[in-house]
Amino acid sequence: MRAGAARLGPILVVVGAVAAPAGYLLPWETVTVQPAGPSGVTHLGALHGAGLLACAGACAALLALAHRLWRPSSGRAELRDAAEALAGTLLVLGAALFTVRGGDRPGSGPGWSVAIAAGLPVAGIAGVALLAGLALGAAARRSAG
Repeated sequence: MRAGAARLGPILVVVGAVAAPAGYLLPWETVTVQPAGPSGVTHLGALHGAGLLACAGACAALLALAHRLWRPSSGRAELRDAAEALAGTLLVLGAALFTVRGGDRPGSGPGWSVAIAAGLPVAGIAGVALLAGLALGAAARRSAG
């Protein structure tokens, strides 16, 4: 199990770091308006409200991934781990706060509906993958040494 955790940790971190910008770029919610006239649908991204935290998390994930790919066996792995932990925390926090606060409600009344789109869960899952990968890597290092 130790060898599996040692291999799975970095894989989860890389998957989370790759999924983070994808989750940020996808729409986070869909606003549908059905007034008396023609209806309209608007897809809103993460660049509002608590989604800004996820934006910062996606940026940190990309920087950590670039460091991981540029210097895979760097002696400054603790700096990379800190950036990955920050990225995962910001992604999870941004997605959770966005969900709890109800996203962006640009209007109210009959005919308005707001639904969660694909980007929100992808960003949250990317953050969880980053944090889980770091936890598995730390557990593998602790049992090895």
